Amino acid sequence: MIEWHDNLTKLCHELEEFAKKASVPIPDCSSSPAATLADSLCLAHSRSGRSFAQICLSGSLSQERLAANGTRSISPSCVESELGTTNSVFFYVAPFRYPNTACGFLFQPRLELDHRAGASATPFDSGGLVRTFGRLDAGESPRQFLARHELPVPEHRRYLCLSMHTLFENLADYIDGIEPQRNSPIGLSSGDQRRWTHEVRIPDTVELRGGHLQAVFAPKSRVKSDRRIRDFFEWCLTRNVDRIEFETAGGDEFETLRTECVRYMRQKLG
Repeated sequence: MIEWHDNLTKLCHELEEFAKKASVPIPDCSSSPAATLADSLCLAHSRSGRSFAQICLSGSLSQERLAANGTRSISPSCVESELGTTNSVFFYVAPFRYPNTACGFLFQPRLELDHRAGASATPFDSGGLVRTFGRLDAGESPRQFLARHELPVPEHRRYLCLSMHTLFENLADYIDGIEPQRNSPIGLSSGDQRRWTHEVRIPDTVELRGGHLQAVFAPKSRVKSDRRIRDFFEWCLTRNVDRIEFETAGGDEFETLRTECVRYMRQKLG
């Protein structure tokens, strides 16, 4: 959409002006280390164990299917309804960051190229606008704020390049989930890492067997006990999709999932 490209131009200009005032050199977002990292980051989607198993069986990520089988509820009062994003499949351009999840899928960056029609991105988690983040203009509705910051894919990675270089002490801090050294001129406050993590929303459905899947993550206990997950992991082996099984030892499944994903992404990025 034209509006999304206009938003990208405006937000990049604002961030470049911010960088000048902070005496931070503006990176070349076609060849700099920040550009290389921004263009290389995978898209992450995580779920509870139950939902993950159902997705493995169905072979796709679909909001309608998740709602139909009871693993994803979409009601008129939910965050997605308020924002107008109920038909979207959500991804973070970062390691897994959605809490209370145990398993996840990582997709290659080119997923954005093959789904660019109708897909959009924001330099923050959209759901946080409703219940979590503070905004400078409390009178502006979350949906209006979202519309002003929607960006095209994959072009949004230009803004990601600028923000990683300008706001963070080290580029790797974005991957590790370390708070930026400088607050973004977007003006959000409160919340956690999702306040500055890029989110991509792809409409309708994303197929697991569409050639974009990079890696799958799940606790060893779930792979062993659930035939749906085990069968899908066996399929991944035949397609050179990386399978990361990990021990949780009764601890926090999400924290272990997040840690394993950070380790994996760091290894792949070198």
